[in-house]
Amino acid sequence: MKRKKFDCVQMKHEIQQHIMKELKGLSPEEQRRWTEEHISKDPILGPFWRRARRTPTMFPPPKEK
Repeated sequence: MKRKKFDCVQMKHEIQQHIMKELKGLSPEEQRRWTEEHISKDPILGPFWRRARRTPTMFPPPKEK
């Protein structure tokens, strides 16, 4: 049997563990800001994220309490 040189599932698990450590102890609002900041800096997701945020949606954003 061939041994894989790259394990995508293992890489995904390691990345998720790293992100969970970074977000630990942050409030939901801080987690949202952290996520938005990291997505906006990504060379692939950043442009998509900025376009999506400018696009009106069918559903209004939830009302703040």
